Amino acid sequence: MAVTGGRRVLFVEGTSDDSNGDLKQGFNKLLSQKLKGNMPRIDMGNSTGETLRKLKHCKKDVSAVALIDLDGDEQERDKRLKNIENEYGIGDNSRIYFMIQEMEAWFLSQPEILDEFYGENISAKIPVKSAKQFNNPDKVLENLTEKTRRGKYHKVRHGVQLLKRLDANKLQEYFSDFGELVKRLDCR
Repeated sequence: MAVTGGRRVLFVEGTSDDSNGDLKQGFNKLLSQKLKGNMPRIDMGNSTGETLRKLKHCKKDVSAVALIDLDGDEQERDKRLKNIENEYGIGDNSRIYFMIQEMEAWFLSQPEILDEFYGENISAKIPVKSAKQFNNPDKVLENLTEKTRRGKYHKVRHGVQLLKRLDANKLQEYFSDFGELVKRLDCR
């Protein structure tokens, strides 16, 4: 169900410190591919806990959702939602969307952007398996890129640039939570 009318906000797990780059800018560029002229306000929540507290304490007249790391594979989804309900008192799990496992899995799902960004054939080094199946995809990216011209993958500095290069259509097809998030935010 799409969020209709009123103010809308998307709380995203990730640093609000923009000294190495602005993750909010990266998420804005990515989501604008699908939500042109219909963008919610994006608020970076730093940690998972802070992101979920912001969601829980958001004003009632604001339609809010959260995007957080699952830190596990898709089978962990229901367990994680139950833990969130118990720990944070957020029972409406239709407002919580996951990056399966982490944002970096999104980058691994579109290896051509890694090749372009790092100027090397990173895709040839990626083990053949679903991007959703990489445990700690951030560490995988660090290992794959440590000897590149741009240097080892940096979660913010490189993450912002890679978010801007992602194809939202491909992401929506590959990661169901991203697709559901876009549907929820699109109130046209």
